Amino acid sequence: MIRNIHIWLWGVVAEIEYVLYPWKKKNPPQWAVDRYKLDNGMVENIDNEYLYFDWLKSQEQKIQKIEENIIFITKELGELKNGK
Repeated sequence: MIRNIHIWLWGVVAEIEYVLYPWKKKNPPQWAVDRYKLDNGMVENIDNEYLYFDWLKSQEQKIQKIEENIIFITKELGELKNGK
């Protein structure tokens, strides 16, 4: 009996879902995009290689800055040792 109620409730939920989500495909129809200002296709247009390249470039810049700081600190320590 509880199982029958459970199945009936899931049927009701499925019908409500069918009414609330009128399109059945992955992408919403154009009228829904226009009416609700959806960002349809935005995720698919992102180029993963471009994002990966930008990430690598930013990491390289961070490493270069760390190397510059280490060189500066090494020079400063050398001057302090020679000055005393």
